[in-house]
Amino acid sequence: MAVVILKLIFTTFTTLFNMISRVILMGTAHLLVFLIQALKIPGEAMHVALEKVAETIKGYLKMFFEQIVYEVLISLMSTAFDAVKQAVSGSGGFTKELLAGVVEQISTWFGKMMENFPEILEAVREVISTVAIDLWKNYVEAIMFVKKNAI
Repeated sequence: MAVVILKLIFTTFTTLFNMISRVILMGTAHLLVFLIQALKIPGEAMHVALEKVAETIKGYLKMFFEQIVYEVLISLMSTAFDAVKQAVSGSGGFTKELLAGVVEQISTWFGKMMENFPEILEAVREVISTVAIDLWKNYVEAIMFVKKNAI
């Protein structure tokens, strides 16, 4: 069950990443073509403008990824605290039975995770390769658009 949920999460992540990278790269390509056709400025000035565009995009990407990492960490911490709060409020306090139950659940969960580890590892590998392939395809498409329309 956990593997199915992880695969669903990974599929959602790769699709979202593909859409975002496509929008960013194609948007940059369109902006670049627009700048080349509209301004026809000397090479040095164009280089400076491209550096500014690159810095802006890097800033947005950095902010975007920092926000995603922040949201994931907050979500994980919130879930952990909710689980602890539920365990404490349900039993009226920490007792030996509660600790034994938690340890048993953790060992059971860890055992199940180790059984599914090859599947999880394969899913992570698939996510990484899919993201890299989609990013490369979007990059090549954006470069081809610029080559075709810039002149």
